[in-house]
Amino acid sequence: MNDIKNKEYIDKNLDYWEDVFSNQEWGKYPPIELVKFIAKNFYSAPNKKNIKILELGSGPGPNLWFCAKEGFSVYGIEGSKSACELSIKRLENDMLNDNIGEIKTGDYFELLDEFEDDYFDAIIDVESLYCNPFQRTKDIVTKSFKKLKSGGKMFSMTFANKEWHSDDEDVEYHAINSPQIRGYFRYTTREDIELIYKNDTNEITSIEMLELHSDNKVSRKEWLIELSKI
Repeated sequence: MNDIKNKEYIDKNLDYWEDVFSNQEWGKYPPIELVKFIAKNFYSAPNKKNIKILELGSGPGPNLWFCAKEGFSVYGIEGSKSACELSIKRLENDMLNDNIGEIKTGDYFELLDEFEDDYFDAIIDVESLYCNPFQRTKDIVTKSFKKLKSGGKMFSMTFANKEWHSDDEDVEYHAINSPQIRGYFRYTTREDIELIYKNDTNEITSIEMLELHSDNKVSRKEWLIELSKI
């Protein structure tokens, strides 16, 4: 798929999520899988406020709120202006102003470049990278590791299959475009994980799968991927 078509899908996704976040409540609390990742890697830090955590696609801020409540410094990049405003408002209402680093509105493919290299202790993705095409996602991961400190961690929670919308045809490699599932949707196979996430600057430290089954026996599978910068 050419870059122009990719851009069209990405722009439509941004418009979709802006409509969602500006018209309905969405996501107040973090997934337990992220809580475990943060606890395992950073709860023992002697000064949690010195730990800088960046979220790609931070939405209305449930994960930033959790990390800030735990004492960490939080940063976010989110395409929806309404979602950014909601996340800042929630943090401020809970008197967490001092834990806000910066929350940027826009495309993290571009805005990652505005942060210093070797700056963050952790970068997290909770079902956001899947909105990006394969090569673009790979490039985002590469950029992310430039921004991580040596020994810094990355957590990605991303969809593993398309069974729950198996009738939709791929529009490019492992990606479909369907209004039923919020537009552009890329799923990641086990083989894709190495191709997307692994590079010369990191190591994959954990790969797990979360699997949910509905009453009609259709499953939804999500990868839980943890990496460390070498």
